[in-house]
Amino acid sequence: MALVSGAESYQSDQAFAGLGDYLEKTHHMRCTVLKFNEAKDSILDIEELLKADSAVFHVRRKTLKPADLAVLKKFFASGKGFVALRSTSHGWENWPEFDQEILGMKYGGPGGNNFGNAIKLERKPHPIWEGVRELDTKKDIYRVSAPASNITVIMEGETTNGTIPVAWTRPHMNARLFYMGLFYELDQPGFRLAIANGLKWVTTPPPKP
Repeated sequence: MALVSGAESYQSDQAFAGLGDYLEKTHHMRCTVLKFNEAKDSILDIEELLKADSAVFHVRRKTLKPADLAVLKKFFASGKGFVALRSTSHGWENWPEFDQEILGMKYGGPGGNNFGNAIKLERKPHPIWEGVRELDTKKDIYRVSAPASNITVIMEGETTNGTIPVAWTRPHMNARLFYMGLFYELDQPGFRLAIANGLKWVTTPPPKP
């Protein structure tokens, strides 16, 4: 597994080091954390991404060098499943279509990018939540819009503005993707277990129609 870390305001380097340790010790997944260079325009050892069975991304507003962007797009075109967290919905400044093209939902919409602080989360039945007991947040959740026809919303968040999708799945090439718009909650056992379950689920080929 490759853990692609590029959200400095969330201290993702340190957080992914801990997540990788958890995935290796508890779920026997071999993990490599891929970080950005000092200029924040290149992922160190990015070719390792193409060798990974799947990946977890938490990236925020990065402008990649053309060569790195080409490798990134090659990964997403490879048919490998992946998990994307929170800011990855607006992770690539020079690939602004990523949210709708790959994740299947537009980041933001009428009213701005923030939908308000969560009052509660409501999960829908799905294998990703197996064994997940506590998973909660009172942090802000993103406004999303224009859902693709083939996404399945598996968690919604309620704020004073109403209810909005927070986590969903989508078929991806010959595999699957799982997006969850949380990250502050990484210290919660339920959050880490959901990521582990998500990695197992996205690497399982979807049933043929």
